[in-house]
Amino acid sequence: MTQDQSSPAPEPDPRGSGEGEGAPGFSFSDKRRVDPTDGSVRPSGPGAAGQDGPDAPSDPLDAEAAELFAENRADGSPEASAADGARVAELEGRVAELTEELKRSQAEYVNSRRRIEASAATQVEAAAARVLGALIGVLDDIDLARRHGDLAEGTPFASIAGKLEDAVRGQGMQRFGAEGEEFDPTVHEALMHEDSADVETNTVATVLQPGYRMGERVLRPARVGTRGPQ
Repeated sequence: MTQDQSSPAPEPDPRGSGEGEGAPGFSFSDKRRVDPTDGSVRPSGPGAAGQDGPDAPSDPLDAEAAELFAENRADGSPEASAADGARVAELEGRVAELTEELKRSQAEYVNSRRRIEASAATQVEAAAARVLGALIGVLDDIDLARRHGDLAEGTPFASIAGKLEDAVRGQGMQRFGAEGEEFDPTVHEALMHEDSADVETNTVATVLQPGYRMGERVLRPARVGTRGPQ
């Protein structure tokens, strides 16, 4: 039987037919962009296998991979390790310096706050002392009236006087000065003096006006007459 058309020839098997060529095999191609042995960038793109010159086409990813490879190799070098150690030492020194500066700032803040609080307390005490000092004349009149019997107990005036004395005592105001105590020039003001063989030191013989203090602050010294040895 005659065939009008010839049958197409079978395509060769890429794996090899095995006839007359030994055992069938496969061919592999290394597609890695960076050479693992030296870190160099392999050419990429059309005709890359035979292009080694400066005009060979290059993929930006290839260049970036090579740069990272070079950086990793440099980081492990003694020079890079020494530079890193120097940088760490510099940063540690800066941290220590800033820590000391912070401590000094905190100490200055605490001292400043203490000075402000102490100044405020002193100003409050001085203001209270001025107000109480202005009332000393009224207290003198009350004391004088009581001595002369003009301040009878149970009267409205005696009640008002007692409330005023309680109010100033509540603010820390104290009365001092009594006959027979030793004369102290820091709290006593001697308006008269007499000699006596009965005493060995200067003592208070008469209290002309009592003294007043608020805490350690003397609002007015006690005005007294003294008696001292001959």
